[in-house]
Amino acid sequence: MKLRLIKIVLLVWLGCYLSGPLAASFDSWDSPREELHDVQRNAGGAVTLVLAVFFVVSLLFRKWRERVLSAARRLAEQAATVPTLAPVRVFATSSASSHSPPSPLRV
Repeated sequence: MKLRLIKIVLLVWLGCYLSGPLAASFDSWDSPREELHDVQRNAGGAVTLVLAVFFVVSLLFRKWRERVLSAARRLAEQAATVPTLAPVRVFATSSASSHSPPSPLRV
């Protein structure tokens, strides 16, 4: 229950955080110079969000990599326990080459 409450609070905070810069950046009563200042100030929040997404993606990639590596280790361990057959030698033979096409009659 405690983890769920933390997730809900984090989601509400993120929603407020995202909607704040969008609403504050475009005011009808500010001059263009003040609007530019608002956009520049809120760009720091956008950089923070981009970095947060980057770190979450890198965390997910690490988890995925760990799972793939552990599955590969388990597969290698299972393959080591499977008995192998003795090697079979295969000899390649080729027919004798001739200059004439194969036919029953030779002239």
